[in-house]
Amino acid sequence: MSSDTHDQIPVTVLTGFLGSGKTTLLNRLVRQPAMKDALVVINEFGDIGLDHRLVAEGDEQTVVEMSSGCLCCTIRGDLSRTVQKTFDAIERAGGEPFSRVIIETTGLADPAPILQTLMTDYWLAHRLQLDGVICLVDAASGVSTLNAHRESQRQAAIADRLLITKTDLVDEARLSRLAEHLNRINPAAEQLQVRHGEVSAEQLTGGAQQRRAEQWLSAASYAQVSTAVGMAPPAAGSLISILAPTSGPSLTRHGEQIRSFCFTVEEPIAPEVLEDWLDLLMSLMGEKILRVKAIVKIAGREEPLALHGVQHIFHPPEPLPAEACSDGISRFVFITNGVAPAAVTQLFDYFQPERAI
Repeated sequence: MSSDTHDQIPVTVLTGFLGSGKTTLLNRLVRQPAMKDALVVINEFGDIGLDHRLVAEGDEQTVVEMSSGCLCCTIRGDLSRTVQKTFDAIERAGGEPFSRVIIETTGLADPAPILQTLMTDYWLAHRLQLDGVICLVDAASGVSTLNAHRESQRQAAIADRLLITKTDLVDEARLSRLAEHLNRINPAAEQLQVRHGEVSAEQLTGGAQQRRAEQWLSAASYAQVSTAVGMAPPAAGSLISILAPTSGPSLTRHGEQIRSFCFTVEEPIAPEVLEDWLDLLMSLMGEKILRVKAIVKIAGREEPLALHGVQHIFHPPEPLPAEACSDGISRFVFITNGVAPAAVTQLFDYFQPERAI
């Protein structure tokens, strides 16, 4: 995949548990001028009820045009096939290119597979670039939903922005408890309070890649683990024990142990060390690593790289301006299910030259 992403269309994934207010939010968003020429992709089980008029209909899918000028299609099976057919239909009709894409998931869906599809599908990866993951959380039932449902935990854990909806139904004390609960799951995600779905499209979409990366990698938000290249290797046998399942209190009733932490490396990382470490990490723990974002200082390279991974799938690295890593420290943010920070640091150290000798 080319590193030139200027012509790629930004895509936002909109998630949130049942009753969190996605339909209300979408109805507000599609009427805003900033959403003109956008494509909204909804799940066929979603009760959208958007204000629209029919443009084209076929056996596989329906494409509708809304009053604001943006378009909507329904997922019927494969996401990639649905989006391709929509693009082709609009091109045949002589329509304007899409300015952005919004993908709405069902309330019971883990959004990770959608992110993986955007990264791995050849057609999508060359045309779309992930702009962010938005998760809606119901202020009235948010804490109980997060405690009771695995999907809700995962939706909140991998989000870039958390929209707290129905805030008019609860008092400040309850809002504060929910905010604290979400902060334990996903410390660096921006939290926005929303009433009646009233939020501007600009608050949810767009923004420079560097600003988004720096917000996610706000080191002060996370539990910290760090290493300096060349530190003493772990004792023999300790790696096996550190990879064992972790113990401790669970955040949910289903055994989920959502953890978030920032791993920093103080010296430039050799490219082969980075590749081998991530390959082994994903092979051993990929299903338990919900999301990874990083700004990495590579040895022998002036520009740092931005990394983004979901479980065992990584997007191709993208170069960032040198000032994104002005202190020369690489920062990795991990959102995991039951992976101890020590497992990450121990694996990294095993690939240092001193260990090989």
